[in-house]
Amino acid sequence: MKLAIYSMIFLALGMGFSSCKKKVTDEEGPFIKIYDDQNGNKHFHPLSITTSANNDGYLVMSAYDGWRIHLMMVDKAGEFVWNYELPENYVNAVPNLIKSNGQNYLVCMDAVGLFTYVLKIDESNHSTTEVTSFANVLYPTYAYSSGQNVYIQNYNRLSMQTGIHKLTPDLASIVQSTDLDIFTDVEDRIVEHITFNGKRMPFFISSTPENNYIVMNGFYNYSFSLIFLDQNLNFAGVYNGAGFNGGLAAISPSGGNQFSLARFSYDNLYYNANAALNPAAIDITESISAQGHSELDAQKPVLIKELSVGGTTYKAFLSSTRSNQLLLSIYDKSGGTLAGKKYLGKNIPLTACDFIQTETGELNILVQAKIMGSFDRIAILKLSKDQLEAMI
Repeated sequence: MKLAIYSMIFLALGMGFSSCKKKVTDEEGPFIKIYDDQNGNKHFHPLSITTSANNDGYLVMSAYDGWRIHLMMVDKAGEFVWNYELPENYVNAVPNLIKSNGQNYLVCMDAVGLFTYVLKIDESNHSTTEVTSFANVLYPTYAYSSGQNVYIQNYNRLSMQTGIHKLTPDLASIVQSTDLDIFTDVEDRIVEHITFNGKRMPFFISSTPENNYIVMNGFYNYSFSLIFLDQNLNFAGVYNGAGFNGGLAAISPSGGNQFSLARFSYDNLYYNANAALNPAAIDITESISAQGHSELDAQKPVLIKELSVGGTTYKAFLSSTRSNQLLLSIYDKSGGTLAGKKYLGKNIPLTACDFIQTETGELNILVQAKIMGSFDRIAILKLSKDQLEAMI
């Protein structure tokens, strides 16, 4: 069977993977590599891609068969290096890898106790080691490193609160916490989220460039809300969602109370690459001016990150269309005007999961590829530096 998205496609087979013999050179340009399970019976949901600790490749974290956790290492050319399936007691990896002190870590949950683990990824031994566990932090939903501090978000099923916890630099203990009242039980929604049996909620934590506010997306006040906290984790303001059917899908702080964001309302998705938000406001997300994009699938992840093209920094939005393609949209960082866009994929259904720019200016896009209509696989799609420059 011939699979083609760009000029080339390479199928890397196995988890004990084997990859095609032909190597990708810089001159050959973009590619997609699909990493297939030889057993054929696992369904993968890619979550995060980051550089390896030694900067000799990329580390990919995925969920499989619901909430189980899978790690994979590829080299800089996208060739498979190793993979590791975590023991069954470690489940529900939050959808991002974090870096601290030059090492990669993941945050996950105990399958029975529902409490939180912090695990260090041992790239040399292709395994993980337990750093600590937090018995009172139930249902972890997100983790974030600001470069100065690491934060964990969670849902407390006993108090019906969203929690945020600041960790010590060694990630071994909690130094500060805040709990926010939801006033209603959302455990069913959390369980659907972590097991991939329902809507995946776009939880996130970020911080403003000035480091004066923590920006958090989570359950609060009967809704799915965008919450602002000061550096001491005191509540500052909120943009409440439309119950649980509307809210922020993604956000990227730009500085000076300007933000690039995507918001959802039921089955619709809206973009604003340069929105002015007031961190002290008590408002609703529906009040944030944004342009609708009816072709985009609001049920799938939206990623917003800074991207350097031709020496200029832009805001890049990556999302999935209703026709199972990807849409990469690049916006001017200061004015928020659209600088270029590109549709990716046509023969294989793709879902956007994460992306990272390489040190040479290329773009590695982590996607879920659906093979033969039913097999959910991990894939990496690469755009060359020239292709990115051609978009502007």
